[in-house]
Amino acid sequence: MGLLSKVLSFFTNPVADLTGGYRERKRIAAETAAAVASAEANFKIAQFNAKARRCEQAEQNDSDYDLLVLKNRDKTIMDEVIILFFLSLFICHFIPEMQPYMAAGWKAMGYTGAPWYFEFVIVGIAVSTLGLMRLFRAFWTKRKA
Repeated sequence: MGLLSKVLSFFTNPVADLTGGYRERKRIAAETAAAVASAEANFKIAQFNAKARRCEQAEQNDSDYDLLVLKNRDKTIMDEVIILFFLSLFICHFIPEMQPYMAAGWKAMGYTGAPWYFEFVIVGIAVSTLGLMRLFRAFWTKRKA
């Protein structure tokens, strides 16, 4: 039996090595595919977490800005002068006697009506007066679209 097992092992060992190597390569390939899938899932989770942190930071920045603006408004009268000027222009659009003058003024500057930046200034006044940075961000997002 010793001689027969040696002869048989001479023929079967290379085949066993081939099948064992094939199985090992398949196992390594499966582990690699699983590791890649896991890494991709972790990357997506990290992207979502980063986006959530950016949103939270934007909210905090808006709140901080609102508080800073409201705090600084007590220091100068220039804010009130600028606000009064632009609100006067805004109100003139609704006074029938002033409407032809407002339309002529915008037309003289090359506009068919009030330009977008006038709306921007009016929203900015609401932001600075009332501390509405979130309103400003919503307006700006809508304006971009």
